[in-house]
Amino acid sequence: MIRKLLVVAAMLCVTAPALAQSDRDAPCLRNRNIHDYQLVPGNRSLIVTDIARQRYRVNFVGRCYDLQHNFGLAFRTRGVGTLACVTRGDSVYNNAAIGAGRQCIVQSVEYQTRRLDRMDYEALRTRDDRPRR
Repeated sequence: MIRKLLVVAAMLCVTAPALAQSDRDAPCLRNRNIHDYQLVPGNRSLIVTDIARQRYRVNFVGRCYDLQHNFGLAFRTRGVGTLACVTRGDSVYNNAAIGAGRQCIVQSVEYQTRRLDRMDYEALRTRDDRPRR
């Protein structure tokens, strides 16, 4: 019996690093490491840069209004401490005085890639800001 327990413990020690490696590939934007943010056309996403210059795309559940008028955003995570990763269900707050743009719920966090940069550029280029008649 003891021999079986030792074998199981050894197997867990061998497979634990392999299981943890898959979590390393998931983006982890930490609240205390946020350095800067950029707006994305459509008000459904935000590009956040951390202090290591890694860029993340924070996607919202719906549209998040009035981000372009604010100089400061606050991220509220459900995790304990300031090292918790921003994940689905967390919130982004802006300091809008009135309106529906006070809180934005995070749907997902992903790495900002060159493909996403191109898509954002094309959306910005084709956006029609002229008033409709």
